[in-house]
Amino acid sequence: MCFQRLKMENKNYWAEFLGTFLLVFFGTGSIIISEEYNGVIQAFGIGVVFGVTVWILVHFLGKFSDCHINPAVTVTFYFNKNIEIKKTLFYIFFQLFGAVLASLLLHYIFPFNQKLGNTIPSGSVWESFFLEFGISFILMGVIVITNVMSLKKWAPLLIGFTVFLEAWLAGPICGASMNPARSFGPSIISGTINFLWLYFLAPTSGMLFFLLIYRFFNSKR
Repeated sequence: MCFQRLKMENKNYWAEFLGTFLLVFFGTGSIIISEEYNGVIQAFGIGVVFGVTVWILVHFLGKFSDCHINPAVTVTFYFNKNIEIKKTLFYIFFQLFGAVLASLLLHYIFPFNQKLGNTIPSGSVWESFFLEFGISFILMGVIVITNVMSLKKWAPLLIGFTVFLEAWLAGPICGASMNPARSFGPSIISGTINFLWLYFLAPTSGMLFFLLIYRFFNSKR
């Protein structure tokens, strides 16, 4: 029994690694390609790449793993007592590991690209902070609602569509990270870490705030 549980946990950890690797590779890869080839992929196309990637990952990896692929989601699920601290820490480690390796591979493919699809505010820092907070709040809302309203079979599509819309509309302003790992990989490999705190704090606090609101309204029933 212990061996089977360990085997399942290892599968979950590597699923988090693979999912985050693919998300960062294809998502930030589309940004790099757009920069390298005169804007061939605009904000709409980049949003589509992120959204479709998340949709596919949740659909296939979600069948045999939690498929968080996002430290902010993992932290929120921990505070909601869905997973224990050991699993939380390992999930976050493998998510960040996958993101860094994806950015490292992209750096090898595009050695002269300096940003590597990094998330950098185009306006003020606080404008990006509150925008990241808000879109992360919405994303967690979609994740939770699809889970509690018997919409699990629609979850991959709805979550992917949400990521697409938010990446398309908010991406040009704040980067639309919604995911600390997605920002961590490009930041570390490109050496541009000035705003990394923003893309850790805003998505995580936005998702935790949704959890707080959700608990508040459910406690009134």
